[in-house]
Amino acid sequence: MKRSILSMAIALASITPATSFAAQAVQTQTADEPIEKIQVTGSRIKRADFEGVAPVTVISAGEIANSGLTSIAEVLQSSIASSGGSLNGESDGFTDSASSVNLRGMGANRTLVLINGRRQASFPSAAGGTSNFVDVSDIPTAAVQRIEILTGGASAIYGSDAVGGVVNIILKTEYEGAKVAVKYNDPTQGGGEQLDLSYLQGFNTENSQTLVMLEYKNVKQIQTYQRDLFYSPAYYEDDEGETRWGAGPYGDASASSWASWVRDYDKVYTSDKYSPVDEAQCENLFGDKGVYTPVGKYDCYYDKYADRGLQSAYDRLNLVLSSTYDLNDDWQLYGMVNASYKESTKYKDEKGFGTYIYEDTASGALSYEKTDFDDYNKFQMRRRMEEYPGTRTYDTQNTKAAISFGIDGAIGDYELDVSWSSSYNKYEKQNHHMVKADALLDLVTFDPNDTDASKWYPNNKLTTEQAESLIGDSTKESDSSMHQLQAVFTGDLIELSAGTLAFATTAEWARESYEDTLDATTTSGGYIGMGGTGGKGDRDRVAIAGELQIPLLADITAVKSLELSAALRYDHYLDDSSVGGATTPQVGLMYRPIEEVLVRANWGKSFRAPDMHRLYAGITRSFGSTEYPHPTIPDEVYEDQYDGISSGNLNLTEEKGDFWNLGLVANITDNADLTLDWWNIELEGAVKTISTDEMLDDAAQYDQTGNYTSCDQMNIVGYLNEFDDDGIENLQCMRKGPINSAYEASEGIDASFNYLFPETAAGEFKLKLAASYLIKKEYQETLDSDIEEQTETDYFPKWKGKASINWKMEDFSATLAYYYTGEAKGTDTFTLIDADGEEYEEDDYTDTLGAYQTLNLTLSYSAPWDGKFTAGVKNLTDEMPPLYDERNDEHNSWPFYEEDNSSYSAVGRSVFFGYSQKF
Repeated sequence: MKRSILSMAIALASITPATSFAAQAVQTQTADEPIEKIQVTGSRIKRADFEGVAPVTVISAGEIANSGLTSIAEVLQSSIASSGGSLNGESDGFTDSASSVNLRGMGANRTLVLINGRRQASFPSAAGGTSNFVDVSDIPTAAVQRIEILTGGASAIYGSDAVGGVVNIILKTEYEGAKVAVKYNDPTQGGGEQLDLSYLQGFNTENSQTLVMLEYKNVKQIQTYQRDLFYSPAYYEDDEGETRWGAGPYGDASASSWASWVRDYDKVYTSDKYSPVDEAQCENLFGDKGVYTPVGKYDCYYDKYADRGLQSAYDRLNLVLSSTYDLNDDWQLYGMVNASYKESTKYKDEKGFGTYIYEDTASGALSYEKTDFDDYNKFQMRRRMEEYPGTRTYDTQNTKAAISFGIDGAIGDYELDVSWSSSYNKYEKQNHHMVKADALLDLVTFDPNDTDASKWYPNNKLTTEQAESLIGDSTKESDSSMHQLQAVFTGDLIELSAGTLAFATTAEWARESYEDTLDATTTSGGYIGMGGTGGKGDRDRVAIAGELQIPLLADITAVKSLELSAALRYDHYLDDSSVGGATTPQVGLMYRPIEEVLVRANWGKSFRAPDMHRLYAGITRSFGSTEYPHPTIPDEVYEDQYDGISSGNLNLTEEKGDFWNLGLVANITDNADLTLDWWNIELEGAVKTISTDEMLDDAAQYDQTGNYTSCDQMNIVGYLNEFDDDGIENLQCMRKGPINSAYEASEGIDASFNYLFPETAAGEFKLKLAASYLIKKEYQETLDSDIEEQTETDYFPKWKGKASINWKMEDFSATLAYYYTGEAKGTDTFTLIDADGEEYEEDDYTDTLGAYQTLNLTLSYSAPWDGKFTAGVKNLTDEMPPLYDERNDEHNSWPFYEEDNSSYSAVGRSVFFGYSQKF
């Protein structure tokens, strides 16, 4: 794992972090102009600057352009406030092509994402099959005016979801003239090329401003074979002199044993129970993907790594249409349409499967269930479907549309804003190259000498017709929507001796819904190795909220100003769940001993209604098993098999939490400012899915024997017992689902420093530093379990930082941006060597992933004809993700790095070029 040459020097600089100069996001005022008040994320009350009781980071459009980052998802995930697991469109089979942001490590589903201050429809397919979130992968970079990131709870202002914080992406609403832009990004290791095209046009009249933006983005895939660090296959000799094949960073990631192999348990058709293929058959079936190493019982293996996708390919088209119309000097109509369409392709290794099949000894009929026959022969097969035509992919189509409109104006000295917003998200997915279960039973034979041309012996090559009879597509169609009517009434109430008492009141009605549907074949288990469940539900919410900004003291000894901020909100859910209503308060103080220094403190309560899919997930049936000491035979293990049912849980209540922060903001000089914030978030009753063992350990709560006769009758989480033929009480069935149980907490310190150097003959320089230190990230499964420190067990980095130095001279500019993710500790199973030189395994052994740091360089030149040239290098030192220790059992598991951390990237160095032209 190489280190950047500049790593040590820049790591010292990253100890203090970088938020935006607020002045860049707001138009500069002269002494003779009235101070314009603006609404900043975290408050409905307009004020004169960005700083308030809660820390807000502002990322301007200029910063985004100079960062070298290629998407809004990357910009958000590079924020020092983003920690823990985030989706990057590659790692979650439920949400291919989608990306998320996770503030403070509290979960992507506990981060509220707004566009122009308005809620968006959740991604309709839940992450991991459980958690809803807002997809940020389809937000057009060209349309973004700025991003505001509020860290910490904000339920008193925004309601549910704002536990870890709020991301407010503010899109442009007006533009003078027109602009076309093109940008091309090319990774030096191959694959992953990106092309961005955008067109921006403004239409302005005396009373109206209209903006139209079109953006097209094309991204090519990156497959494992294109990255030497993660592939590099080779044959080698092991310690016993046996020839083996390996790939991956350490060369010991083994090929898949699911190539072609048959087991005839009863030796009905073969003299040997095992029937592997020979070297010629292996090559004939799998070509260069066949790996023949006659070690063990399989002999023929399959290279499963080469074709796997490290980055999906996609095409995306975005439209933004924004317009405002001045009715008169006091009232304005406004509206916006934001739409996108994205087609994504995730590359996969060819479908492999293994299954048991039973043959009726009387009739020769085949079944996957041995209970179908009185007497049977048992067979097992494993097979890669290399004969399937074309490349195996998962394809998705994601359509989004959001519309908002409203009226904003003055009623006397107050301001009223009434708006309606609707957003819709449709997600379609096709998993290609599935194996039809019924068709396989009709086709397969376990007699290698069967002369029936319509039958197929698994170690033989499939004909084109046979492959076509087996191949199928598993499909998913999901949609979600969010509708919201909102009224905000705000203004100044009265003048007090210390200043103006300001207020804001809010009334809201919202409805959200989703439907997640799988095709009938998948739902019924008709594809081997493919399952899942859908869900459907909707809920309404009504809310009222009030907020006050109260000046307490001003212009006295040691007090330039002292202000109290107070907010109270009540949300009530109208649905089938047990949430009902929730009240959340928030109180803050802002103290300025002098004009240049602000000390702030903020406390409040947060809540979060359960994810829609946690409530309304459909029923999934399965067969489970557990083991425990035999009740009547000493030293024996009793294997207990049961019918399992999983579904949503309408008995869930809201998750409840507390948060606080203490902070300092100081304008050290006219050219320098710094911030320092200490924050804490705690959440109780967090929703989790209960395990079998947890239920069995708490029989008083979960044993429903006698209350129901079957789990189908139950609408609660629990289990039923029965007696077997020997009179032993065991599990009949178990109904699993989410419950309110877990505890989570996050605490840390953020800091930033910004400095604008005095202008010199060599140009103007600007320095920005930002860092966050995670003091703790705790998780507790249940009240009776131990609290887990995730910075020691789950690879949560304690440090995250970024820094940039910007240079500008006349028409030339350059930015060097640095991104730092610190060491990450986790526990895994390690293979160790004892004093006798023998290997042994130890659970919960600590591994440490090295720091990950990248440098981006952006250069630009503004031509006199209103053109602008841009060029640069992203990840200048070609850093790759940190690797697990070679003794870690995860070290040879694809993709060979901690993919849950969205800061890590397997793209490597890339160069980019761009040009824009204004008209």
